[in-house]
Amino acid sequence: MKMIGGFVPARWFGVIVLVVGLLSGTQAFARVQLHVWSATDTSAFEPIIKAFEERYPDIEVVYREFNTSELYQVVMYNIDNPDMEADVIISPAMDLQVKLVNEGLAYQFEPENGEAIPAWAKWRNELYGFSFEPAALVYNKQAFQGLTRPTSHTDLSSLVRDYPEMFRGKIGTYDIRKSGIGYFFATQDAIQNNQSSRLIETFGRAGARLYCCSSEILNRVATGELVLGYNVISSYAIEAAKNLPEIGIYFLRDYTIAMSRTAFVPKTSQAKYEAQAFVNFLLSHEGQEVLANQSALIPINQKVQTELSPHIADIPVFRVKLGIGLLGFQDQLKKKSFLEDWRSSILWNREDE
Repeated sequence: MKMIGGFVPARWFGVIVLVVGLLSGTQAFARVQLHVWSATDTSAFEPIIKAFEERYPDIEVVYREFNTSELYQVVMYNIDNPDMEADVIISPAMDLQVKLVNEGLAYQFEPENGEAIPAWAKWRNELYGFSFEPAALVYNKQAFQGLTRPTSHTDLSSLVRDYPEMFRGKIGTYDIRKSGIGYFFATQDAIQNNQSSRLIETFGRAGARLYCCSSEILNRVATGELVLGYNVISSYAIEAAKNLPEIGIYFLRDYTIAMSRTAFVPKTSQAKYEAQAFVNFLLSHEGQEVLANQSALIPINQKVQTELSPHIADIPVFRVKLGIGLLGFQDQLKKKSFLEDWRSSILWNREDE
């Protein structure tokens, strides 16, 4: 397995592999390189890559990590570039993935394990969901001692207003101007709850702090720098709580938004056979078991039990459906208006950050 963080033009890889082969005395070009571009923490995906490479020893995965917005921008920028390296594109930002696929970038194929995917998590034989990840509240257990946990978004807003000293400057959420998954969760909140803007305004009055990534929120909740994190990806939260017992995880009971991390093979891929094998592995029972038992991610196959199951057994989960409907909030004017309203609420008493 090879992890890289920088862009290397595809034309140079033959030279690099040849040199390595000559220096090591082994046959050059012995393994096909599969380039996976992903908005998923490398540490979370590493067990999946290792299992795949063990299953397919002739394929070497070259994994490159982005945040959701960066991934979308670099793929969109290279949409007509036949030399684009990526063979598989993976992101939890379902709306951005749909937008890329709708631009005609994806290669169509029927996966071997397509019947195991719920209807809401696949689109046009091009885009496939392989994980199930609700948005969670995370909180500092010590700070919340003696408090009744909220049961709804309205209750959460009331709790923050009732304890201003406790929450002032100590709520963390995504900066949706920079985070694709943050924007996705925020727009889905607006669809599910016509009072969502009031909650954001409450966060703003409490001086909520903005972050690009789940990991930044989780680390600060663990130290007590934050007492609450809002709409954190639950797979990351559950994994963090294993090593950071100060973190509590909770799901509101009026609704909980669940997204699926999705994958597609771009038409420009130079390794379509290997890319299909990778997506097939993600959706296979073997791959789903790896997600459940070895990685920080949560499988979409409901027959595979996970640590998440008891958390959401009795709560209403809204599973966001892949499809053209997700493009509504990607309309340029609508997105601009949504971001302006969000900014005026969350930063109402502060200068722009």
